[in-house]
Amino acid sequence: MPVEHSQSDLPAAAVKASGLPMLAIDATGLMLWPPGKGLAGIPRVESFLVKAALADPDPSVEVVAYRSGEGRFRPLAPFEQEHVATTGIAPHRVARWPGTRAALARAFEAVRLRPWDKRETDRHLARTVTNGRTGIAYHAARLLMRAYRLYQRARIRFCLRQDVPGRPGVVEPGIVLISHHILTQEDRAAVSGGAGDIAFLCHDLIPALRPDLIGVNTSEGRFGSYLERLVASGAPAFCASDEVSATLSEHMREAGIGPPVVYRFPMPSVLHETASRMGSTSRIEAGEPFVLYCSTIEVRKNHILLARIWQQALEEGVKLPRLVCAGRWGWMIEPLRAYLKAHPELLRSVTFTGPVSDEELIQYYRSASFGVFPSHIEGWGYGASECLDFGLPVIVSTAPSLIEATGGLMPSIDSNDQGGLVRGDPQNG
Repeated sequence: MPVEHSQSDLPAAAVKASGLPMLAIDATGLMLWPPGKGLAGIPRVESFLVKAALADPDPSVEVVAYRSGEGRFRPLAPFEQEHVATTGIAPHRVARWPGTRAALARAFEAVRLRPWDKRETDRHLARTVTNGRTGIAYHAARLLMRAYRLYQRARIRFCLRQDVPGRPGVVEPGIVLISHHILTQEDRAAVSGGAGDIAFLCHDLIPALRPDLIGVNTSEGRFGSYLERLVASGAPAFCASDEVSATLSEHMREAGIGPPVVYRFPMPSVLHETASRMGSTSRIEAGEPFVLYCSTIEVRKNHILLARIWQQALEEGVKLPRLVCAGRWGWMIEPLRAYLKAHPELLRSVTFTGPVSDEELIQYYRSASFGVFPSHIEGWGYGASECLDFGLPVIVSTAPSLIEATGGLMPSIDSNDQGGLVRGDPQNG
């Protein structure tokens, strides 16, 4: 997976010579997703990176998660590695769970060596003892870890231990490519101190550019200023598209911050690679023709435009192929729900599938008549490029990243131009 350097090589100072991993891929966000569920967009890209790191025999590449109770990134426990590597690239060095007795002995030793750690560490150690299972055994292990920790602290306090460990500093695992979750959610503390040198994937700047499409969210509202802090600190950015690279640089210029160190991150064809391994890339015939839109259902993705077009066709007696909207329901979709409720007959020709597995999505791409992707703004537009991966033509909006994602080869129509899409009057192609 080559990375095109658009400005400079990674600074040598960012690569540690301390024996710790030189590059750590953060899996904090992925740990929140149920294992085996189909991923799309940003989680799909992050899953690809995590699995590639697990498959890499290079010992200087590690997969980590942020432990807020400890204020540091730590390597994944065996059950966590299994959680993020259930499908896709076969992990090269996923650690095997050693069994309850050995895991318990290791957990006790971890407590003895680090008695100052907090309750979150006890919860994590308890999960390592039970291999991620919850229930009575987990709660018993957690209480046992806590009791042993208090015992060790008491021994230190009453001078019964000669080998008194210092309170832990912050471990620096080399350079950490942080997950989108840390950029946008409660784990921002991960980069507020010295938890390691930081790099970040800049998928888009939508929370800063179009907060009206994100909703009322305090953490998202701080997204722009947070990026500014990262760039000002020298954190390099890996951008999903040339458009995002240019937008990030312009945002920093307007904020009075020096130009960021930017690397272009070519988007991998993860789903097509999965289909290739399955031998499922050739075209198949559908029972009835349909148009595919693969995306989370949220206001930014502009599903309501398609709903209005299909409703207009019904009213005018024009027969359109079925519209299949594949993806989970997201946020700020009240206007769409209200429109569907006001036009119940529309659901006879429009299908909302909800979340789908990779296997199901592959079948949709292989059998659709064509794709649509009319979103108002994108950092890349994974569904649009996936259409082309499977040889499926797609109509996109005029969002610059979507035109870039489809190589300027596909017709593009303004995301508010309902008439243009109905008439088939593209601005490009």
